[in-house]
Amino acid sequence: MAQQQFNPFNSIVFLTNRVGRLLGNKIAKQSAIKEMGLAPHHLGVLVDLWMKDGVRQQDLAVSIIKDKATIARALRNLEEQNLVVRIPDEQDKRTKRIYLTHKGKLMQGEMLPHAKQVVEEASTEISTEELNTCKRVLEKMYLKLNK
Repeated sequence: MAQQQFNPFNSIVFLTNRVGRLLGNKIAKQSAIKEMGLAPHHLGVLVDLWMKDGVRQQDLAVSIIKDKATIARALRNLEEQNLVVRIPDEQDKRTKRIYLTHKGKLMQGEMLPHAKQVVEEASTEISTEELNTCKRVLEKMYLKLNK
């Protein structure tokens, strides 16, 4: 029996990974964060902090699905840009909590228009109903996998 050839465009893993990376790269390019010395994965850290400030470094690693060393390097870069600070946890001094600086908080307002524009451009031929269905399905998958 002949083995069926793998088509990555039939794989939700391939498609979500590539679409997510392409959107992140395009947002980074349009917003000029590279000129600040930041990479697209730094946006993942910032987005998490915009949603909830003061999270533990290890929780960021789990949330954006990066190893601890990658998160440590990302946080070092973000600190150098004065976007975040690491502060020892009051209950456990071995643990660091990550907080946005004033500049880091302001960056959200600078990034959102770029993100919205990129998503609008990428979805010009997709109906609102299709986008809403896609978001609902991905949210369900995310919540199930993130338990």
